[in-house]
This record gives sequence, structure tokens and C-alpha cells, in this order.
Amino acid sequence: WLQDAQSERRSYDVIFLDPPTFSRSKRMTGTLDVQRDHVDLIKLASAVLAPGGLLIFSTNLRTFKIELDLLAPLLIENITDETIPRDFARDARIHQCFRIVAV
Repeated sequence: WLQDAQSERRSYDVIFLDPPTFSRSKRMTGTLDVQRDHVDLIKLASAVLAPGGLLIFSTNLRTFKIELDLLAPLLIENITDETIPRDFARDARIHQCFRIVAV
């Protein structure tokens, strides 16, 4: 879908990208692994951001490590603490969330 949006030159002011940790959907030719594939997903999503647009990337993978060096020159801010509801504050690893702006 992101590739189609890019080829059709669509653009969005805000994109929420919250992929599953792992998927083996019948509609896919392969698998999706958020740790392995997040760089490509974020790059595809940021390519269809309108100028000044905002991408919010979230994942529930507890061991997730964002590849900041592979995502330059995007501006990436970890906003996890701001996005965890009080009910889950005792387990801050419940998810990770990032505010991303294309430069």
C-alpha cells in the first residue's frame, strides 16, 4: 500500500504506523518482522509525508531497537513515555513510540 501511495504521488499530513510484531498474511509474498523491516517501512511512510508532515511509529515488540543510523536524515524523537497510559506505567516496556519528521 505504501509503495502504491508513493507511485501515485499521494501525500499525507499525519501517518500512524503501528505494524504487527510479526505477520505471515496470505496476501503477502513473504513475512513481516518489525525489527527486521522497520527501516524500510519508515522510509516508505516518510516518502509519502506532505511537507511538514508527521509520522508516528509505534511497536509492541519489547526488544525493539530503532536503527537511527539507517534512518538519517529523518528527525526521530522517542515519545514512548508520553504515550503509555497510567494503567501500564508499571511496565514501561509495553510498547515504544517515535515521532518522526522528514527533513
